[in-house]
Amino acid sequence: MGLKAEDIAVHTASDVVKHQRSEKGLTYDRRRKAFAEKIRAKDPGALALVEEVSKHLWQQKAVTPNAVHANTFLTDVSVQYANDEFIGERLMPVVQVDKRSDIYATYEKRDRLGVYDDTIGPRGDANEIEENRGQDNYSVRDRALQNFTPAETVDNQDAIFDEMLDLTESVADNLALNREVRIAGIMTSTSSYAAGNFATLSGTDRWDDASGGNPIKNIQDAIASLWRGKGQTDIVGFTSLDVFNVLVRHAKLLDLFKYTRGGLITQQQLAALFGLSELYVGAARRDTANKGQTIATSRIWGNDFGVVRVARRPSKRSAHFGSTFQLRQDPMTFTWFDPKKGKSGGHYCKIGLSDDHKIVASDTGYLFKTVIAP
Repeated sequence: MGLKAEDIAVHTASDVVKHQRSEKGLTYDRRRKAFAEKIRAKDPGALALVEEVSKHLWQQKAVTPNAVHANTFLTDVSVQYANDEFIGERLMPVVQVDKRSDIYATYEKRDRLGVYDDTIGPRGDANEIEENRGQDNYSVRDRALQNFTPAETVDNQDAIFDEMLDLTESVADNLALNREVRIAGIMTSTSSYAAGNFATLSGTDRWDDASGGNPIKNIQDAIASLWRGKGQTDIVGFTSLDVFNVLVRHAKLLDLFKYTRGGLITQQQLAALFGLSELYVGAARRDTANKGQTIATSRIWGNDFGVVRVARRPSKRSAHFGSTFQLRQDPMTFTWFDPKKGKSGGHYCKIGLSDDHKIVASDTGYLFKTVIAP
């Protein structure tokens, strides 16, 4: 059966982002729009930062403690910022913690799998079951970036506060990109998974081979291998946009939807077909070239496909793949004006946070490497 034109088309990054908009991203959009409208109306509260900066420019010869502060508006921007092309935090959700390092309890899965003799006589004692406890730990690492914009840039713009927004967003976006790269490195490494819970596809087993491999069987087998605990979890798939576009035009998958679909197979349809609660597609790219060289980009999530259990919320006895431990007050945003820079000084924004990406239960995930040719 020949492919139709709609079968050959591909989903774009925009298509993917529209589907997997996060609540955090939607909240950020609403708040940013509301603040922009206030700025256009010259809201006194929204312009307070600019007025304060002007005061520092003319009255101070050097930066004082009063010039370094966590501004409420910019802090809100950095906390709410979300790039919906990034999927890492959805796979290893943030768990807020109060200590820089601590331990948490682990449970042995075989404690609940043993078959004990439960018969008892009139004067007998019940057999005791055995339970063991282990422990693991997290230890957060400090991270921070900052950016600078000259005062002339802010003074000469038509929408006076946009540059201050961009100043904060650029830092937040780079921190988010770094986090995405770190989590993708963990999620796509076979060393992160239990023995037997990963496989590397090659030759005719690959999904973009002429034979098409067998993605349905592969993913069903992977899901069947996942362990589960008592806590509520969702089974989630993750991959890159390149792999996703191979799947939506895969002949075996198209044949299953030939009487019901209109156009390309959607993320929802693929997730339902594979028995997944959600399928996350990493559309973001990163520059892999060294500074000063010609830009060279590649997909952050590579040519792999994985399934993992994701905790609906942090809880005891929750068997899920991983968590991002982050200090409760983070991210922290600081803005200040430095009159020593350039002709008229300039604005700085720094955002810092402390986190640790931790695999909680390696046997609750399964990874397929190189499902399409590199």
